[in-house]
Amino acid sequence: MHLSSPTFEFFVPSVYDGTQLDCRIYLPREFQRLESASSWQKRGAIVAHPYASLGGCYDDPVVGFVGGELLKAGYVVLTFNFRGAGESEGRTSWTAKPELADYVSIYGFILRFLHGLRVKSLSTQADDLTANSENSTADVRIILGGYSYGSLIASHLPKIDVIMELFRKPSDGTVVQEICKVAENIAASSIEKLRTRVEMPTLGKSSFTDDGMNSTKITKPAISYLLISPLLPPVSFFLTVFSKLSLDVGVGESSKQIPCPKPADQLCANRSLAIYGNQDTFTSASKLHKWSGELCSDPRSNLQCREIDGAGHFWREKGVEAQARDTLRNWLRQMP
Repeated sequence: MHLSSPTFEFFVPSVYDGTQLDCRIYLPREFQRLESASSWQKRGAIVAHPYASLGGCYDDPVVGFVGGELLKAGYVVLTFNFRGAGESEGRTSWTAKPELADYVSIYGFILRFLHGLRVKSLSTQADDLTANSENSTADVRIILGGYSYGSLIASHLPKIDVIMELFRKPSDGTVVQEICKVAENIAASSIEKLRTRVEMPTLGKSSFTDDGMNSTKITKPAISYLLISPLLPPVSFFLTVFSKLSLDVGVGESSKQIPCPKPADQLCANRSLAIYGNQDTFTSASKLHKWSGELCSDPRSNLQCREIDGAGHFWREKGVEAQARDTLRNWLRQMP
């Protein structure tokens, strides 16, 4: 299964400088019927694409098959174009700091979007199908994924507490508030699509209020990382100009800089998966062996690594995509 037609296409601004980012969201098959949607466990995944300057965008075939497997497993899947890719504004940076902020914008979006996707019960009464119900499940999981350059950015993201604080209660007229409003509108539209499918035309439209989307009520999700063909030094250093990545929010006098944790710490602390080939032209098999061995050897580590024999960086060799899919499916089945 590959990603086909998205449920919604839209733009959100980057928290770095307001650059408009081209986004797609895919709702799983559970949202085709009221019964399955009402019992759906909240699952969301972001899959980021390779380096834009080398042609990377959300139409990449690896992004497609990874996203397709996540969608099939019942995840809402969100893909986007970093600045300078596809229809997104701007241009690729030299430091990756703007791109990190781009990803954070999408991170905040899916956090607010999942909060708004709430189907209360199987009843056909108007109050029972609403995106504003207080009966939200505490079981929420978000997978932060990326392929190649996208995996580099994903692995440097701030902790979930930082993201929740950033999107807690945005000030009027800010980029963060705009992201939250787009998330609210897309969530409301998703509920309307479900209403249309179950032929409930008499129900009023869902409405979101400040109280209904109060982020102090947003459940803290469980976070996982999914890295496909991760980039290691020296390539990763070149793409960041040897700078330590931090989250830069806003430009000018109102800007602030938020330090990011070490990727190894986050990958080991959270349930994570790395898939790579031993014929990767960007990162040698020996480097990948050493990297995965060091991270996975700690008994406290939650990182799983799978090396695919014969697979290159672009996953075009015969049979390697099927092996990557199987690995991803097995990992997803282990999720709580």
